[in-house]
Amino acid sequence: MGLRIAAYIRWLSVAATPLLMGACTADVNGGHPSTNAAAGQATSTGGAATSTGGSGGTPTVTTSGGAGPVTQACTQGVAMANARIWRITDTQYINAVRQVFGVTAGPTITEADSGAADYTNLSELTIVNASIVGKYQVAARDIARQAVTSHYSTFMACGDSEVCAQQFVRNRIARAFGRRLDDTEVAGYIDVFRKGVTQSPQDGVRLMIEAALQSPSFIYRTELGKPTQGGPTGQVTLTAHEAASMISYSLTNSVPDQQLWDKADTGALLDPAVLSAEVDRLLDLPETKANLADLGGYWLGVHKLDRTEKDLTKFPEFTDQVKADLQQSSRLFVQDLLANGKVADVVTSKRLFLNQSLATLYGIPGVTGTDMQAVDTTLPERSNGILSQPGMLTAYSRVDRGDPIHRGLFSFYALVCGGAIPPPPKGALDVAAGFPPNQTERQLAGLRAGIALCQSCHSRFDPLGLATERYDPIGRYHETDANGPIDQSSTIVTLGPDLDGPITGEADLAAKLAQGRRLSDCAVQNLSMYTLGHDIIGDTSCALQTVKDTLATTGKFRDFYKALLTSPAFILRDVK
Repeated sequence: MGLRIAAYIRWLSVAATPLLMGACTADVNGGHPSTNAAAGQATSTGGAATSTGGSGGTPTVTTSGGAGPVTQACTQGVAMANARIWRITDTQYINAVRQVFGVTAGPTITEADSGAADYTNLSELTIVNASIVGKYQVAARDIARQAVTSHYSTFMACGDSEVCAQQFVRNRIARAFGRRLDDTEVAGYIDVFRKGVTQSPQDGVRLMIEAALQSPSFIYRTELGKPTQGGPTGQVTLTAHEAASMISYSLTNSVPDQQLWDKADTGALLDPAVLSAEVDRLLDLPETKANLADLGGYWLGVHKLDRTEKDLTKFPEFTDQVKADLQQSSRLFVQDLLANGKVADVVTSKRLFLNQSLATLYGIPGVTGTDMQAVDTTLPERSNGILSQPGMLTAYSRVDRGDPIHRGLFSFYALVCGGAIPPPPKGALDVAAGFPPNQTERQLAGLRAGIALCQSCHSRFDPLGLATERYDPIGRYHETDANGPIDQSSTIVTLGPDLDGPITGEADLAAKLAQGRRLSDCAVQNLSMYTLGHDIIGDTSCALQTVKDTLATTGKFRDFYKALLTSPAFILRDVK
């Protein structure tokens, strides 16, 4: 690289840093929502608000928690999110670069995959710091070199001129930004091109790509509506390009494809009929099904399985291959459920995805080979959907023994949306450490129930977990142990009249959840968070109520996504 180009890149790096670091705060000062510190506590485990609908007249929404359902009028005219800017994830960055510039980047852009079991891509929390800026610079340099080496003739099919460079900016860089660039912005990139052309046209294009990949217009998605002096006020409607980006990132986890981009570019996308047709088209894409399954994995515990380990002296069967097979099996279950199933199937499906190794481990006959196969079992202990999936049961178990606490919390948050559980009070661990050794999980649950310090919280979720006591830490089913028949009975309390009462095992729990709207509304609460990028606990909007009504009526997850993404409130943003 020549000295002039090296100097220009150093200037670009210095210039880009305050743009990236200041993007959020600058726009917040312009009237956009500030980061909510409390949102840092939100995860995929859901919370208190669930809807049970209303009957005629004024629309109603029902919130449920420890005290049972409370019905109130829903709020008309509320948007589904606040006006905001939202940093793209590394995965979204990689997908966009591959789609726009034809380069496979990664697998790491800003940070190594932590393997987090909870969903963390909340818009309020995605900021850029100095360390990340440096990593963006390194990634931009490497990607730009690869892109120019492999695709220069495609990028500049009309020649090496500035006219052709302008076309590159107005097409490729505009697609990366998710919007059209104005003449001043185009001129800025052509100035960058000229700096590189002193060495070669290839260097000119490379520098433009480097600059684009470090721009806040690429790193951040905007949901601000049309530009206004001093920032927006009241409520705004997303631009057609912003709506296209929101829909595309929600479904495919990347920038809009050519067809969606074209609809946005003409403004036609804001026509409800066009928007509806585009959502239908995108829902059929393989990349959409894969992305929604990945997000659904946060809801149903798949990602927790990724970090699960077992004591191999007690469970030598839990080999690396078995763990990998369980991960694949669980992902396939979630993908099939969201693409083809209904909400009741969450707790009533008899389908497992097995190869011969897993089938042998879990006592399912008739499966051969190493490939995963869909098996609709007749075994009652494997007929309760996610509650009897070996992957979930394995993920929510301790290293060396069962775990009704965390299995109970899984059901409490993912299936029941039973409310907020505070952190353990001071001294709780000391109390637990003082319990007699060699107690069974049921005996420990009984001890917790007898201590006020523990009982107030554990009584809400321990009974849900005790229903799975016949499944060992790697998900195998046993009706007896060394002490005789395994007791899987419990009594649910404080979760409302639709759930409270005695149950004998997870089949009873599944039967309760399959009735009414508790599971359906909880599914909306969890899945909506991954699409909207913020926790919807406490959302009493009529728009979200309509989405809940849709899933409760049809039961189809596809209808849920369609209702959410085509809701008039989906392209509105409140300015607070």
